[in-house]
Amino acid sequence: MKVRDLILVILFVSLATISLQEQVLTEVEADLGNHMIIEHLIFFSLGILSIMISERFLKLLVSSDNNTKHQIMNKTSRNYDNHLISKLVYYWKGILKRIFLVNKYGFIWIIITIVLITIWHIPTIFDLATLYAPVHILQHVSFILVGACGFMALRTLGESFMLFALFSLIGMMGLSGVMFTLVDSKIYYEYSVSSHINAGNYMLISYIVLLIIGLPAYLIHRTFLHLKAK
Repeated sequence: MKVRDLILVILFVSLATISLQEQVLTEVEADLGNHMIIEHLIFFSLGILSIMISERFLKLLVSSDNNTKHQIMNKTSRNYDNHLISKLVYYWKGILKRIFLVNKYGFIWIIITIVLITIWHIPTIFDLATLYAPVHILQHVSFILVGACGFMALRTLGESFMLFALFSLIGMMGLSGVMFTLVDSKIYYEYSVSSHINAGNYMLISYIVLLIIGLPAYLIHRTFLHLKAK
């Protein structure tokens, strides 16, 4: 296993472990800013990492399958192990093919992402998720799906869409940050006005970081890749 793959696995296991710690999540959710930015980022990241690790797992299975086929030709491996690995590769390929076939409908990944984010940030539904554990768990699962679908959209729709998504995220963070910092009444009734203002400050900080660091870093990175390609 490569160092990068190992880091991804460690990061995934660490975030998954944190996401299962009820006491930690309760502390994070005590403040709206932490809830909307930090906790949601954890679940988005889990979705992204799940796609990346799944791809690497498939490569590992395919590599093992090829090795076992080579061993069969040389009659040096057990038939049961060979059959098991081949079956795993076959079924895993089938699952991934069905997932990727969804994208023949165009912007399905980004539509799923936008719909889920919009639904769960409607004040009434957000408050409901805060009050009732089953709804809250469903919200967390949805945000993992948002991370996975958003990542698929960025990978599938290319560099132009990545720039559009980055500018959209910067604009959304800036606008939402201003709205939350200037609020004088509750939007989400389970949180205080001061907690709303804190969430706005988090969003404005995210806006500044993305605008000053994130966007230039991405543009520089893509520029070097294009120059290298030439």
